[in-house]
Amino acid sequence: MAYLALYREWRPKLFRDIVGQEHITKTLLNALKQEKIAHAYLFSGPRGTGKTTAAKILAKAINCEQRDGEEPCNQCSSCISIDQGSAMEVFEIDAASNRGINEIRDLRENIKLSSIQGKHKVYIIDEVHMLTTEAFNALLKTLEEPPPQVVFILATTEVQKIPLTILSRVQRFEFHRISVENIQKRLTEVCTSLKRQVNSSALVVIAQKSEGGLRDALSILDQCLLQDDPIGVEEVYLVLGMVGETYSSRLVDELASADYGKCLNFLSEGIQQGRDPRQIIRELLDYLRQMLLTASTGETPLVAPHIQDWLIKQSGQIGISRILRWISILLQGEGQLKYASNARLAAELLLVQTIHESQLVTFNGQEEILKRLSAIEQQIQGAPVISKENPDVKPLVSSKMGGVNTRNAAVKTVESGNTIISKNTATDNKLDLSIEGIQARWNDVTDQVKKIKKSTQAFLMEGKPAQLNGNTLIILFREGCSFHKDKVNQVENRQTIEEVLKQIFGTALIIQNHMENEFQTIETPESRDLKNQEQALINKAKDMFGTDLVVVRE
Repeated sequence: MAYLALYREWRPKLFRDIVGQEHITKTLLNALKQEKIAHAYLFSGPRGTGKTTAAKILAKAINCEQRDGEEPCNQCSSCISIDQGSAMEVFEIDAASNRGINEIRDLRENIKLSSIQGKHKVYIIDEVHMLTTEAFNALLKTLEEPPPQVVFILATTEVQKIPLTILSRVQRFEFHRISVENIQKRLTEVCTSLKRQVNSSALVVIAQKSEGGLRDALSILDQCLLQDDPIGVEEVYLVLGMVGETYSSRLVDELASADYGKCLNFLSEGIQQGRDPRQIIRELLDYLRQMLLTASTGETPLVAPHIQDWLIKQSGQIGISRILRWISILLQGEGQLKYASNARLAAELLLVQTIHESQLVTFNGQEEILKRLSAIEQQIQGAPVISKENPDVKPLVSSKMGGVNTRNAAVKTVESGNTIISKNTATDNKLDLSIEGIQARWNDVTDQVKKIKKSTQAFLMEGKPAQLNGNTLIILFREGCSFHKDKVNQVENRQTIEEVLKQIFGTALIIQNHMENEFQTIETPESRDLKNQEQALINKAKDMFGTDLVVVRE
């Protein structure tokens, strides 16, 4: 006897054997119990979830000669012939191969003939969404009012392609993806029955990679069982052509280290082992998805047991913001990777881009910290005192350090005897306005713009104030954000931003938008002084934190 594939050998023959579709089997059993069999059904859902299997079991149940309750007996001649595919009263049609109007016309003619054996003639039309528009139209009337004792069961993986005129004439049942736990349980039953030793962690990997389809899971297991016992995770990875979650976890470590050389060398190792660069990136995205879910929900990740603790540790160290940034970059690049003529080069560029853009975000955060340190240092040296006339101004640092908050108010000191009085006016903002002051309050600007128009704030977030020439504020956009620059240049967006700048700083400013790689900073006495101040601040930071901890990047 020829070898029978596992997914065929273990195909359910009873409703109770169908895995993960209890909401459907219960309804169908009740219909059989109450003898309310509809003339047309539509089974929709992902591949390998039991649509065709349920259709055949229903066909057996309504034609069974010795039905056991609502379940088919699987012993009578009708049940046996349906299982073997030789039943005269059950017709299984592949709509992908018989999709034209002529085939549907033949079907309509055959329907008129009475059933030779059994109670009902059952037409199972698989992948029904493949029918042409003309074929659907030809099927409409027959589907709505078929001859007595005729039942249609339509099956599809793409229900959105079915015309509404068809949907309104059928009872629809939506099959769900089967959970990892249910698939693993069925795979364990199969291995126990076959007396094969397969590690539970390997079964988890098979269940995850089948994406909710039990048929796919059984096909993968069938191939894995060609290996010698015991079968572990590595054997499953070899069968699937995957690099594995262990490789992905180490690749995440290399990304987190921000070392271009180590990351590219590790990618090269995977490619030398025969792995496809595209598959490496896809698996990296799957691993990052599990990290994101773990970091945001705190639930146990759906990965191999020996990787779970390490993934949880990584998600805590890297953080949600960096994980989101990586996924965004890799998702965008993965779409282009499919069509790249040199997949290895494309994957290398994608990993380098991921590290590079993450460093830019980190550097911007460090720059903000240095600016705040500079403001604190200047306040410590000047030691201004806040007047009782301005109780709303909150200190930035503790009173022991003598610092005050200059982020929310411009402070003007006026000596009157031995008393220093603080005033907060728009005129002072205008007199003391500088690029440093604008940069320090840029978050306030974007927040205010968001209150007026969220889309404008989204475009402005990619730009940073770089230079102030008189009343002209120059905003620079990094490479790859030309779309955002063009949007900010639009009249309505520009006016919104300029109004917010006037409201916050008390003076009318005109914005000019440029790309970083196209803009040359004008050398002025003020910019030279600023460079000197920056160098002094860097030296101060080195004195405070040590030269080993301070890294300056242009």
